[in-house]
Amino acid sequence: MFFGRGLPQLVCALVILLHAGSAVGFNSTSGAAEVRCRERERQALLMFKQSLVDKQGVLSTWGSEERRKDCCSWTGVKCSNRSGHIIWLDLHDKFLNEPISSLKRLKYLNLSFNSLSGSLPSLLGNLTSLRYLDLRFNEFHSVENFEWLSHLSFLNYLDLSGIDLSKVNNWLQVVNKLPHLTNLQLHYCNLLDVVPQPLPMINTSTSLVVLDLSSNNLTASMFQWLFNFSNTLVYLDLSENQLQGLIPQAFGNMIFLEELSLWGNQFEGGIQKFFGNMCKLRLLYLSSNNLKGMLPEFFGNLSGCLQLTLETLDIDNNRFMGPLPDAIRNFSSLKLLSLSSNTLNGTVSNLIGLLSKLEELDISNNSFNGVISEAHFSKLSKLKRLTMSSNFLSFNISPDWIPPFRLDYIDLQSCKLGPKFPKWLQTQRDFSFLDISNNEISDSIPKWFWDLSPRATYVNISSNCIYGILPDLSMKFSSLLLGIDLSQNKLEGPLPLFPANTNVLSLSSNGFSGNISSLCSITGQNLQLLDLSFNQPSGELPHCVASWPRLLILNLAHNHLFGEIPSSIGSLNSLSAFSLCNNNFSGEIPGSLGDCTRLELLDLNHNNFSGLVPDWIGGRLGSLTFLLLRSNNFYGDIPLQLCHLTNIKVLDFSNNSLSGNIPWCIHNMTALTRRESLVDEGRLARTALFDKASIVWKGTEYEFGKNLWHLRLIDLSSNKLTGEIPQQICSLFELVQLNLSRNQLTGRIPKDIGQIRSLESLDLSGNKLSGQLPLSMSQLSFLNTLNLSNNNFYGRIPSSTQLQSFSAYAFIGNSALCGPPLTPACPEDEKPSDGGGSSGFKVGSSMEICLYPAIQLHEVPPQQLEGQTLLDGGSTWFGGKSECYQITKKVVVLRRITLFGVPWEVGSKCLSRLQPSRTQLLC
Repeated sequence: MFFGRGLPQLVCALVILLHAGSAVGFNSTSGAAEVRCRERERQALLMFKQSLVDKQGVLSTWGSEERRKDCCSWTGVKCSNRSGHIIWLDLHDKFLNEPISSLKRLKYLNLSFNSLSGSLPSLLGNLTSLRYLDLRFNEFHSVENFEWLSHLSFLNYLDLSGIDLSKVNNWLQVVNKLPHLTNLQLHYCNLLDVVPQPLPMINTSTSLVVLDLSSNNLTASMFQWLFNFSNTLVYLDLSENQLQGLIPQAFGNMIFLEELSLWGNQFEGGIQKFFGNMCKLRLLYLSSNNLKGMLPEFFGNLSGCLQLTLETLDIDNNRFMGPLPDAIRNFSSLKLLSLSSNTLNGTVSNLIGLLSKLEELDISNNSFNGVISEAHFSKLSKLKRLTMSSNFLSFNISPDWIPPFRLDYIDLQSCKLGPKFPKWLQTQRDFSFLDISNNEISDSIPKWFWDLSPRATYVNISSNCIYGILPDLSMKFSSLLLGIDLSQNKLEGPLPLFPANTNVLSLSSNGFSGNISSLCSITGQNLQLLDLSFNQPSGELPHCVASWPRLLILNLAHNHLFGEIPSSIGSLNSLSAFSLCNNNFSGEIPGSLGDCTRLELLDLNHNNFSGLVPDWIGGRLGSLTFLLLRSNNFYGDIPLQLCHLTNIKVLDFSNNSLSGNIPWCIHNMTALTRRESLVDEGRLARTALFDKASIVWKGTEYEFGKNLWHLRLIDLSSNKLTGEIPQQICSLFELVQLNLSRNQLTGRIPKDIGQIRSLESLDLSGNKLSGQLPLSMSQLSFLNTLNLSNNNFYGRIPSSTQLQSFSAYAFIGNSALCGPPLTPACPEDEKPSDGGGSSGFKVGSSMEICLYPAIQLHEVPPQQLEGQTLLDGGSTWFGGKSECYQITKKVVVLRRITLFGVPWEVGSKCLSRLQPSRTQLLC
């Protein structure tokens, strides 16, 4: 590996090469003239080598010793047979990390796939003899000056792919000044979408044969320039840009075009008939657009001379509809046909079996139905890749059928191959990929299956009803990496020995038993995923778990494992997801787990762990997104350090013995305050490929898979937490579920709780909360689960579409709440009493207290009643601006209340008016 010592020295070392002619070197010792490299050029290359640190010895042939003096024989160097000048320097993929400049007479320069950094030196413009320049995929800073390129007038090949050209606003004008350019590759350069201006035709390139502008931000404005090359282009790649609208008909004028790639754009509409007349077109890539239409019409428009030449047709991920037409048989040259991820339906015509040159067939992720028989493959002797997954297809294949092909890639996921294990697979001895998951197979695995293809890299027979005991698999596969998925079957017995090179092993949802020490047969260091969840093994974690340094996901949930987590777990510093949920593990969380700094999911739910929640979790596990400690024996305060978990989305500490307050700094968990960015979604989609966790969601425990990453919840229920709900919790705008039930919380609901607009589930039941329900709760328009029962709330339930949609059970056990859904109205909404009847008692001249003995008051705190409402689930204290107030015959003793500024004390059957001079009883 090369490491540069400085750009200025490096440029100077090479710019001195051959600015003037030198004598040809001769080797006189042999008596015959022999062309050797020029001394001045040799010295410059040695200066270049000195500016690098060559740890891998790539330039070991470069030296000053007698046997190494001929630089024309050095690695990466070629000289002219006539003059001895260096004309070729090829150091691609040699891991350089400094830029290098020019050799005056150099014709070929390839420095691709190194680690060249710094600025792209303008001295490269001195390479005026260059025909070939390849600098792709290095680490140059953003390029601003592009004029030096126009000096390379003899250039016919230019590849700057992967170099940031976003600041070069004249790239198109510079390229047009290269009259001999035939091959231009600017893939992934962040090119500006420059509307081309009229350009002079003198010294302008009009001979482009190969053009790759893929993965940029170009729009249809570049077509004006592009179609100047209609008579020369053979290869054109415009994939992954921002091209919209109909595919321009001008493409039909590209009469020499052999490969056209337009995938990953936003083209719309159908396929025009001009494609059928592109007689030289062999490869057509149109996937991942918004193209639509009936598939028979599509093939009809391609009919013409194209149907005889087309070898590759890829229209994946569009919106085409309809069945596979019979016209498919006319495309006799097809080698690759990919129709996946559309809305195609109907039966699959067996005429597809006539495409004798077909090597790859992909019709996955559609709605095809019907039966697949031997006729569908009758002449497909060259078929190597077969993908029919995610349709509604059933295979009706004779047990004695011998396929005409030997497949490398077999993906028949969700097809019906069962109930017997497909016997025709016995002939497929060369596959590297096999997926026959969810195939309705109810059978044991035949012995021959494990000996089919030693070179297999992935075998998936999951989601069937396959039963039996697995044999020793340790010597069955020889590939460098191996993925095995046997999950969701009925396999049983002890775990077998597995190949040492296994890198993905999913055995979940079977009946495996015994200890798991046989996993130690995986001695390679490439294991990335191990899922043994939902089985029946017992015993402790073997120490070999710590010998898998690349392990990303370790899921041992829902088993009968016990013991403590070994301290050696900290050596798994690549670990992303770790689940021991629903076992019998005990002890404290080992501090060594803090060394797993990439951990995103930690699920220890439903075990016997104890001790304090470690504060180092917040300080060392900064990537943690899911922290699940539900149903254990943790105690003590929730550490404030957990507020440093800025990526946390799911926090579940429920059913423990935690005490103290809810951390006031909870608003620092910023992943609950913002929406997911596209970058986050992309990262999570990759990371969450196999992650799973059991989550209590709105009162029910579910097993979440890929949707796990969309959850947002905090569950601290069933602990011994005290104090008030911190107002800062209202900053968690993206929180979807909040459960603080069955604690000893006091105070009021934070008044701004309505700011949590995403909230769908709120459970505060079984606490000692009091006060009125905040009016902001009416803003919780997504709320569909609510439980405020068994607290001390009072007053009117705020009016909103959501709150009034819940049953009274959401509010029961609060003695002073009123209004729907508890009662039709609050008492102050009723007409005032006229004070008549024997049940009324006169108090002074302006106030009347009315006694209604049939209603029972539960518990009412002392409050100022004027203009307020106190009502809860059938309780009877309520007040307003009317002059009639209810009490009950059976009254819970209260110390004192105030009515219109007058103090009163309530006894079991009496209301006493307290005055400095006398007490008046109403009984």
